[in-house]
This record gives sequence, C-alpha cells and structure tokens, in this order.
Amino acid sequence: MKIERNKILKQTIQLILVAFLAKGMGFIREVVLANYYGTSYVADVFVAVQNIPAVIFTVFGTAVTTGFIPLYTEIHTKKGQKDADKFANNVFNIFFVLSILLSLLGIVFSKQLVGIFAGGFTGDTYTLCNNFTKFVVPTSIAIILVYVYNAYLQINGIFNQNSLMNVPYNIALIICIALGAYTGNNYILAVGLLIASFSQLIYLKILMRRHTNFQHSKYIKFNDKMIIQMLILVGPMFISTGVNQINTIIDRTLASQLIEGSVSALNYSNEIIGIITQVVILSLTTVLYPTMTKLFANGEKEKECRFIEKYINIVSLLVFPLAILVFIFAREIVDILFRRGAFDDNTVIFVARALKIYALGIIGISFRDVLNKVFYAMKNTVTPMINGIIAVIVNIILNFILIKKYEYLGLAFATSFASTICTILLFAQMIKKLNKINLKLIIKETLKIILASAILGSISYACCCFDIIHNSILKCIIYGGVSIIGYIITLLLLKEKIFIETCKQIKIKFRRKEGR
Repeated sequence: MKIERNKILKQTIQLILVAFLAKGMGFIREVVLANYYGTSYVADVFVAVQNIPAVIFTVFGTAVTTGFIPLYTEIHTKKGQKDADKFANNVFNIFFVLSILLSLLGIVFSKQLVGIFAGGFTGDTYTLCNNFTKFVVPTSIAIILVYVYNAYLQINGIFNQNSLMNVPYNIALIICIALGAYTGNNYILAVGLLIASFSQLIYLKILMRRHTNFQHSKYIKFNDKMIIQMLILVGPMFISTGVNQINTIIDRTLASQLIEGSVSALNYSNEIIGIITQVVILSLTTVLYPTMTKLFANGEKEKECRFIEKYINIVSLLVFPLAILVFIFAREIVDILFRRGAFDDNTVIFVARALKIYALGIIGISFRDVLNKVFYAMKNTVTPMINGIIAVIVNIILNFILIKKYEYLGLAFATSFASTICTILLFAQMIKKLNKINLKLIIKETLKIILASAILGSISYACCCFDIIHNSILKCIIYGGVSIIGYIITLLLLKEKIFIETCKQIKIKFRRKEGR
C-alpha cells in the first residue's frame, strides 16, 4: 500500500510540474497577445472564437475520456487487448465521422454560432468574428480525437507526455499572433488556431506509436453494444460538462455587450485561475481517478472512504492558501504576466479586479471537479448533471441581476458563486451516499487548514500594507514566501494530519538517500 501511495504521489508531482510547464507556455501566449493587441476588439474576437470549438467540443471530449476509461478497462480485463483495441478503434472512428459533420455544420451556421458566443459584437467586430469562426470550426476534428488519444494514453499509465501537447499548440499560436501583428493581417490568428489544434493531434499520434502497440483500423460499428453502453454512461456526463461550459458561453456573450475589453479581461483572469484548477486539480484527478475507479469496482467500502477523506484533505491543503494568495496579489500577478506593450497600467487594474472576483471561486471550482470524479467513479453520472444544471440556473439569474450595476465584475462573481453552490450540494450528496465517510475528521482537518490559510492571508495583507517593496515580482516572492512559511508553521503547530504524514515521508526519503 505504501509503495502504491508513493507511486501515486510521485506521478502526481511529476504531472503537476509538467502541466505547470505546459500551462506556462499558455501564459506566454497570453502575454504575447496582450503585448500586441491588449484589450482591443481583435483580442476580443480572438478570445471569443477560440472558445467556440473549445467550449462545444471539450464537452464531447471530457465525456468520452471519463466514460471510455472504465469500459476499455472492463473489456481488456474480460476479453483481452485485441477486443479492447477494437473498441478503441470504433470509438475513434465514430467520433472522427461525427467531428467532420459538426465542422461542416459549424461553417454553414457560423453566424448563429457568433450570435450565441458573442451576441454583442457589431459592425467590423462582428464581421471579423464571423470570418474567424469559419476558419476555426474545423479544429473540432482535432479536439475530439485528441481526447480519445488522451484517454488511451492514460489507461496505459502515460500521464506526463499528453500534458505536454499544449507546448506545440502554444508555440504555433505565439508565432501566428506575432506574425499577424507584424504583417497587419488579423486572419493569421485564425489560421494559427487551426494549425495549433492539429499540432496537438500529430503530437499525440507520435506518442501513441512510440509508447503503445495500438494499431489504427477502419473498423466502425455504430450499433456496437459497448458503444451504446458508453453513450448511456456518458449521457449525463455530457450534460453536466456541457452545463459548466454554458456558464462560459453566457459570460462571454454578456461580456461582449459591455465596454470594449470586457471579454479579454475575463479571459486573461480566467487563464490565471487555470493554474490552480487545471494544473494542480486536473493533475490530481488524472492520476487518482483510475485508482478510485478500481476501489469502487472492487466494493472496498472502507478503503473507498479513507481514500476520499485523504483526497479532500490534499485538495484543501492546496486550494485554500492559493485562493487567498491570488486574491491578495491579484494586481501584482497581472502586472508580472501581462503589463507590456498595449497592456498598460489601466488595463492591469481592469483585469486584476476580475481576477480578485474569480479567486473567490477557486475553492468551489476545484472541489466541484474533484467531487464530480468521485461520483463518476461510483458510476453515478446523474448527480453531477443535476447539480451542474442548478449551478447554471444560479449563474444565469445572478448574471442578469449583477451585470447592470457591476458589469464584467458581476459576471465573474456569478460564476464563482454558482460553482461554490454546486460544490456544497455535491458534498452533501456524497456524504449521504458514502455513510462510512468520517465527516468529523474532514471538518476537523479542514478547519485547521482554514485557520492556517487565515494566518497566511493576514501576513500577506500586513506585508502589502507596509508597501516597502514596489517591484511586483519581489513582492510576490518575498511577501508570498513569508506568508507560506507562516502557513506551514501553523499547520505543524495544529498537527494537520496529511501535512504531518507528508513531512514524515519526505524525512524518510532524505534519510535513505543520506544512508546511500
């Protein structure tokens, strides 16, 4: 068990580092975009169009990945590699055909898509967005197939490599953004999105050849029993993932009706939040989801509950302090990442305000994704779907209430609040279904983490009030570093269980190395 736990910890840390590197490339892309285009209408169009295939087809991809893994594993266990790969080929080919049909429909109905995703655009902005959309919609072919390849690689224990697929994607976009700015041809940005998406597919195809024995065939059977079973399983997943993406669509559509730059401001601040929710939490769920699925499949109730308790504790240790640090150092973070070229001091303040509001939702967003995976491991896809729908309804209501007075900040708050409500509901329902969960232990350890995070926040705020250091980078490093030391000391004094266990494991490893 210790060997398995150490292996999971090692894989998680490696995946976080690799994902952080890949996400770092994404930030460089955003920095380049901010440098050349700032929060101009071209930047707004680029962000809006980029979200069209990403939002729509991420829904397909996430549902396929989550549903494909347990079914492929089941076939492989019962019938062997050959039948399992036959199923994988069928999934690949069916979604390939589907993606082509959806791409053609997207080109034909590009105006309708623009109306949904950026209904507030008019004049030259609307024309540019419509033309960009026709270029970008075919990226759906690459996006859907990338998710199928990703799922297959994860089954084979390959996690780090598929995280790096964002590197060629971002390199292609960075080059095209720069070329578009230097040549004055905005359409190069749209072509860049097309090239970038297919570069991911090519990269994963190379990985498949190098690390697996998978052989692609033209086998396709729409009425296959396992395909029907997968569709039944992923149906609610599709809806629950889709309703989360609807929040993004609603925010972007309403933001496009506000002052110029609102869409870009929400996008830039969302990218920063993505460090926590996508790099840290996605890395954890990617590694731990297969383990959780096995525990539930074997019906080991006691082990399931102990695993989930630790899972929740680990996430709490990470997201509570990170949410506070992002909130307090929002302006400095935006200044470091984006202030250059067309991105001036006023733009920094404009984006930092949105980042502060999104920081309030980091905890809710992170735990929502974690708890969704717990329910998926139980093969319960209905509960996340219902809660996702409730979250969207809350988001829509708050959007229309808050946008009049608070504009783009109201949209950000609605998203943060809706995700938090969804998390609370999911947690309550998880406790009902898993009655062996030690709720008192979770509350006790979480309160320790909240207290330690409050100490961290107080130290950070006190440091910022003195304002001795004016350089943003030094502020984040020194003030943030001092705050984290205070957080660690508080956790040690409070004897937070998981943190103490982790410290002991690190000590043992160092002693072993010294002994060698």
